[in-house]
Amino acid sequence: MVNWKFAKAIDENEEFKINGTNIWNHYWHCVNKKVEVKGPYEGQVYFFKEYEITNGDQKINFVAGEFVNSKVGIYIKDDLSDGKL
Repeated sequence: MVNWKFAKAIDENEEFKINGTNIWNHYWHCVNKKVEVKGPYEGQVYFFKEYEITNGDQKINFVAGEFVNSKVGIYIKDDLSDGKL
């Protein structure tokens, strides 16, 4: 199971880079339609979608969805919980 950590709440089309890649410049392919994440401030549970974008040979996965305040919440893989670091 992948754990996701909150990265940032952004406006739609506001530049946001993962590994140097601006997520808005690529097609978002939905790979998981129901990922449970917690809101960054109040701890409310949200069900967002996991997306994958491709930039050359690099595949980037992230979770995104809209908060109540119309901000887009971005979550990235929590490498610490996966034992990768």
